[in-house]
Amino acid sequence: MSIATAARRAPISYRGAKHVALYLINYGARGFYAPFISLYLVSIGYSPVDLGLLAGLSAIVRIVVVPAYSAWVDRLGAHRRLLNVQLAIAGFASLTMVLWPNRTWLDAMYVTRDAVDVPGSALMSQLVLSGDPNHGSTFFARLRAMGSLGWAIASISAGWVIGVGGYTLLILLAGILNIISLPLLRILPERTATLNTRIEKPPKRKPAFWLMMFSNFLYYVCTNAVFVFLWVYLMDYLAMDDGAVGLVAAALGLFEIPWMIYMNRIYQRISPRRALAFGIAGQALFALALAFLTGPVLLVPLIALRGVFYAMHNISLTLLVTEISHPTNVATNQALAWVTIPAIAAVLTGPLAGWMYENIDARFMFTVSALVGLVASLILLLGRRMIAEATADRQALRNAALSVPMGVGKAR
Repeated sequence: MSIATAARRAPISYRGAKHVALYLINYGARGFYAPFISLYLVSIGYSPVDLGLLAGLSAIVRIVVVPAYSAWVDRLGAHRRLLNVQLAIAGFASLTMVLWPNRTWLDAMYVTRDAVDVPGSALMSQLVLSGDPNHGSTFFARLRAMGSLGWAIASISAGWVIGVGGYTLLILLAGILNIISLPLLRILPERTATLNTRIEKPPKRKPAFWLMMFSNFLYYVCTNAVFVFLWVYLMDYLAMDDGAVGLVAAALGLFEIPWMIYMNRIYQRISPRRALAFGIAGQALFALALAFLTGPVLLVPLIALRGVFYAMHNISLTLLVTEISHPTNVATNQALAWVTIPAIAAVLTGPLAGWMYENIDARFMFTVSALVGLVASLILLLGRRMIAEATADRQALRNAALSVPMGVGKAR
């Protein structure tokens, strides 16, 4: 069933309370951690160049480790077990990096958490999609909106939490939420494909998939540079304090929510392929607008506009990777899209972005990043027919592989 057809037929539903709680808690942990970890590191003596180098090191680890364990778990069909391990490691890393803030240990835990955090979120999304092949795309968009709500709630409360216990308490809470979410994972299927549909060697990835990944690489060249340094930029250039930064982080999540809820209606009018291209272009223009800000007044309307483009990119990329992949290697493909490609972009451009921020100007860095993002969007628009044909070719194969209801038996 195509995404557009599923969007028309699916009932309005968020699955169940446990699904909603899982997304609220998981993204709440990220809302406590992601906007503030760079500020914490700067507060204890890290420079922008140090942040860029650490991001680059973290990306190298993700490039090496994540594809290997994703492919291994694809062969075993033990996807939910992997997600349990990822969230447990993320919680451990968050808790120990601030309880024992030795710089070497802190660097190691930063890298360790990065190696499991985004891969875990991507895998959780794929398990939601695999749990209901006919309507998973519609459920996923609405559940992901609950994730943005969790992020927003955490970010709004961050200013108060910092006032009580500093950045240390924020990162501790992120780790605690990761651990709390573990029992909720039992609501997800154990694997992304039924055991009786698994094959020794999945079909080769089509050229259209690699075209999408090249565009994805350029997109992350743009957004990695923006969001590694956005929080520091708000303080250095726009004179914001911790509370204001928390409100900005909350606004980023809040303005995504309505668009994620109504993405299925958007798909009735434009294809996910075009939505993905528009989403990338809109976020590139957001980066360009940041370069010309002289104060915080226009930041809120800019964030509001970004919400629709972020939803278009986030939901559409997840769905398109699912549609263009065979079920037995879809988890690996999601890891490529959400972890490996962003990591390669960070390795190649993270230190350069840090150097530009420190030695030239943050506005120049944002402008260059925006131009790269616009090229990424153009590539998708030019290649949309190739992607459409590859998606249609995979659809029959996916329908056959997913025709048996997902079991929750023990993986072998």
